[in-house]
Amino acid sequence: MLKKLFFPVLAVLMLAGCANQSNTLDVSPKINVPAQDPTLMGITASINGADQRADQALAKVNRDGQLIVLTPSRDLRFLLQEALEKQMAARGYMIGTGGPVALQIVVNQLYADVAEGNLRHNITARADISIISQAANGNKQVKNYRSTYNIQGALTATNEKITNAVNTVLGDVINDMAQDTTVSSFIKANAR
Repeated sequence: MLKKLFFPVLAVLMLAGCANQSNTLDVSPKINVPAQDPTLMGITASINGADQRADQALAKVNRDGQLIVLTPSRDLRFLLQEALEKQMAARGYMIGTGGPVALQIVVNQLYADVAEGNLRHNITARADISIISQAANGNKQVKNYRSTYNIQGALTATNEKITNAVNTVLGDVINDMAQDTTVSSFIKANAR
């Protein structure tokens, strides 16, 4: 009786071990929004995103002798554009075209460097995001936001651990954007 149960259970366990993990990381950072600015009087800003990374991978991990490339679950340009739109709308700006200032949010770097040993792993995630403000009067401003996050732990660096590191570093940058008033001040100064 045990033999009849043992072999099917063993076969199921072996097949489960062979199942491939997804190579997609669910990038969904927390998006903080700032308080509303009561001095804004219907100023419109247009917003678009750009990804200037040379490599679209978020991480590369050596698993069982194979180099696995991990990519984001959604286009980072649109993710960050959405975050900036939410922040600007929360401040009181109208989002659309034809406004006095056009904003472009640029992904310069977003990558998790993963190092694994026999018993430990080290994940260092880095984000470098720029907001380029271009006024209709010709004035221009570039504001950079950078963050680094490091975590170490036992055994291997799972996709979940790498995803958490990427979401943490991206969330830190988005939070910095929410707290910074530089872009808003530039828009107000050039909205006339």
